[in-house]
Amino acid sequence: MGEILDRSELTIENIMPFNIKIIAEGGQAFRWNYIKDCNYIGVVGDRVLQVCQDGDKLIVRSNKNEEVKDFLIDYFDLARDYKKIENELLKYKEIADAVLYCSGYRILFQDPWETIISFIISANNQIRNIKNTIENICQKYGNPLEFQGKTYYSFPGPEILASLSCDELKETRCGYRAKYIIETAKMVTNKEVDIYSLGKLSTDEARKELLRFPGVGRKVADCILLYSMRKFDAFPIDVWIKRVLEHIYFNGKEVPIRKLQNFAESKFGNLAGFAQQYLFYYARNHLRSFANAQDDRRET
Repeated sequence: MGEILDRSELTIENIMPFNIKIIAEGGQAFRWNYIKDCNYIGVVGDRVLQVCQDGDKLIVRSNKNEEVKDFLIDYFDLARDYKKIENELLKYKEIADAVLYCSGYRILFQDPWETIISFIISANNQIRNIKNTIENICQKYGNPLEFQGKTYYSFPGPEILASLSCDELKETRCGYRAKYIIETAKMVTNKEVDIYSLGKLSTDEARKELLRFPGVGRKVADCILLYSMRKFDAFPIDVWIKRVLEHIYFNGKEVPIRKLQNFAESKFGNLAGFAQQYLFYYARNHLRSFANAQDDRRET
């Protein structure tokens, strides 16, 4: 899977179903940006990636090309049979429109530390503000990464953020979340929670550990589980998911989140996380009746 065209470019073939636009803009990662000619630029770890999809091919340029192919296959979850997953979800006739609309969506495999902080920032926030705050944190405290004549920045490690005062961190416009970020960074630095071992635990056990972090509630914890630990039975519920579930399954009636949580987990099982992704993107981008003035929030 994949052949090197030159020293700076890699092509990975046979990627379908795959949709870079939905993957990059679907609310699971905040450091991807559209540039032009169907290209997206993202910073992942110490890599700057320029990605373009050409049908069944993914064309990638990067500041670092050592082992980039294996990294990309893992990060974009390319080894998983998403055609099979989509076919399984299509058996749920009531969500078939969402699955077809979002065909090619893949769940990224992200770094747990960056994912934890990103989703602490995401709570009760707009996507535009989330992206800007994360970029401010990276520019102020991350390491510079050079790519195609421009400077990008890595996400700072926990020891760096743990050393800051709230006033210092608030300069990134993270607001009241500064104290949550700093305390979480201290807990990770002091190894009160070993975030890189949580993936080995059951979903329930890993969730309990994540809920120890300030600023991490059930929805944020489930986002972390799904986007960085491959806990595909996790089903994050935000305002969009709440609306679409109530619309499809409860005749539009208001339903408590806990009831919706139990319903979705029971109904979709190990496909819950995949179903959530398709439903979220579909509701936010297609069903305008759910948009309510096109509010771009992912609320807790």
